[in-house]
Parts: sequence; structure tokens; C-alpha cells
Amino acid sequence: MSETSIRHLQTLRLIPREPRKVSSTQIRNRLAELGFSVTHRTVQRDLQRLSAMFPLICDERELPHGWSWKGDGALIELPHMDPPTALTFRLVEEHLGDMLPKGVVKHLEPHFLQARRALSTAGGRLAQWRERIRILPRYQPLHPPEVQPAVVEVLYQGLLEGRCLEATYVPRSGDPRQYRVNPLGLAFRDAVAYLVASLWDYPDVLPLALHRFQAARLLDAPARTPEGFDLDDWIRKGGFDYRAGACAIELEARFAPDAGYHLQETPLAPDQQLEREQGDSGWVRVRAEVEDTHQLRWWLLGFGDKVEVLRPQRLRQEIATVARGLIGLYR
Repeated sequence: MSETSIRHLQTLRLIPREPRKVSSTQIRNRLAELGFSVTHRTVQRDLQRLSAMFPLICDERELPHGWSWKGDGALIELPHMDPPTALTFRLVEEHLGDMLPKGVVKHLEPHFLQARRALSTAGGRLAQWRERIRILPRYQPLHPPEVQPAVVEVLYQGLLEGRCLEATYVPRSGDPRQYRVNPLGLAFRDAVAYLVASLWDYPDVLPLALHRFQAARLLDAPARTPEGFDLDDWIRKGGFDYRAGACAIELEARFAPDAGYHLQETPLAPDQQLEREQGDSGWVRVRAEVEDTHQLRWWLLGFGDKVEVLRPQRLRQEIATVARGLIGLYR
């Protein structure tokens, strides 16, 4: 391959996709860093020739003129996108699209398009892989609530840039309120997306449902991060599970054979102990240290008469009270 051809390939790699742009002077400087000694006039001629063969555009509205790939122009990749890479992009598009900032998704759209084309022409078993993958919810599936895309984009930008937000938010009970929000993280739970944040200068961290935001605007002030905050640690300590007690509890419960079998493969906790009861009942006794949360109660109640809580006594009494209430409803 001639040096001119190699220079043309490097030039194409240096041109961003719109709305970003790069001047011919910047391209010349970058080429010089790569070892190509060319004049500014040569770079301009190269760009004119390349724009006749590739979807390149020049913004001449202001100086210096800026060059870009067309936003909807076909993606030119060297080497060509192989089926495993194409499959990865397709899964990202389908399952992570809502978790990424819109600007990032827009930047990836040419790759998504290229991935669809690559898989459609690849043939073979790998091309069918996406049709053989499904993500299933464990519990009753719920339709996600509607969110305002423009508002969500502001929230994402604030999180990405570490900036404060002024937002209008509707709590579960009450009228819309104005908050100064410090975005700290993003979490998806079942059908609902949450902005993990603190408010004003308070150290408390709480989840704010994205669909409850009515308006938001970015502020110039940096977001305040509570000292020592770690998103994983906050979640692990029950940030999303409304706590019913101040500390972890030693849970002991009896599970029917068909209800407790899965705990052999997916334990409640690292210290879980399983013990099959004597006799022919097949019931299994489980002991584990777990967080004292409402999520734990919803999980236990979901087994109905297939589980009996033995300890702690306070939790046993709570479950018994719910059971008596159910009897009253269905009597």
C-alpha cells in the first residue's frame, strides 16, 4: 500500500462524526504526530478527494472550517465488524440503551446499524444467537412507567458531569416539590429506573424514581458527594430495601421441599446453613444472617403456606399477623 493511501486512511480515522468536527489544520498537526510530513494544502486536497468517496461534510459557516462524518453516514470499519462484535453491539443496544446517556447512544447508533447489517449477512448459528436470548423477570412483570426524555437527559448529564440539578419532583404522597439534587448514581430495579442522590447539603442518600421528575435544569455548582459514599456499599446495606430494623437478623425458617430447593443453588447469604428435617416431610430448615428489610418480608410472604418463620420471634409475629389478616379477607 502506498504512503498516500495510508495517509488517507489515517485522515479518515481522525474525522469525528457530526456534530463534532475537526479543522484541516488540526488534521495536519495530528498527521505530523503520526509521522506524515505534508503541507496544509495537501491535507485540504486530500479532504476534497475523500469527500467525493465517503460521507464527509465541511461546515463552512465559520472559520476555521470543520470536517465531519455525516451523522447518518455508513460506518467504515477496518477491519470489518465480525459477528461476535456485532452480537455484542446488538445486545448493548437492546438491553443497555436505556441506561446510557442519550448522547452516548446517538454516538453509537452507526455501530448499532453496522452490527445489524453484519449479523443479517453473517449467516450461521451466531447470527441467530440474539433470537435465542431472553431476559425474564422472576416476579410478575410490570410495564415501565413513562418518563420525560428531555428531563431524563438533563439528569443523565448532571450525573455524567458531576453537577448539581434544580428539579421538580413529585413524591409518592404530596404535591410537586422543588429540590436541589446531587446526582450520585443510576439504578434499575424491575420496571423502574432511579436516580440515587442526596438533596441540598444533607448527607442522607435516597433513590428518586425517574418518572416522578417533572422538570430539571443543570446548575454550575458541582454535586456534593457524602463523605465515604460508595454506590455498591449503599445498595448492599439496603439502600433500596426499606429497612424494618436497625441491624441484620438471624433468620431461621422452614421451607417445603418444592419451595426450599432453590436455596441449595442460590443461598440467602454466605453463612447460610441448610438442614433437612427428620422424617418423611422433606421440609428444609434454613438459617442465615440477612438484612431486616421489607423486601425480606415480601419474599417470605410470596411462598404462602410453603414457609414458616421460626426466628426471630418479632418477625414470626409479623408474618402471623399478616396471615390472620388474609384469613379475614378470604373467609
